[in-house]
Amino acid sequence: MRTQNEEPQRSEHAHKYAIHFDVLPQISYLNQELVLLIADFLQFFEGFPRGVQISEKWVDEGLDFCRVVFWVCGESPDDIKTFGNWFQAIFREPLIAEILERLVACALDESDDIEVILMDWTRLAN
Repeated sequence: MRTQNEEPQRSEHAHKYAIHFDVLPQISYLNQELVLLIADFLQFFEGFPRGVQISEKWVDEGLDFCRVVFWVCGESPDDIKTFGNWFQAIFREPLIAEILERLVACALDESDDIEVILMDWTRLAN
């Protein structure tokens, strides 16, 4: 598995994205492999743009949050723009947010009395 500090080769048409979850009151043990499935599932969501692929995914974890971070590479700038528009819209669907929150909750060792909230989804500065 790649670490965050490595600089792999990627397409010149690539942007970094993150999906941020707050975990309240705090994270117990988090199965990061399970949370990483979120990046894998994106391609199966309705309207996922053709011409892009997700790569170099990892999880940032803090005391009360986790973020799924990944790169999206495209064949052209238009492909990346299309993905960005789709990405901003897809998480506004309440059912999508609920399912992803449940997935993160299932990845926690002690999920009783813990609330997982999808807080943000954004493009990160490269």
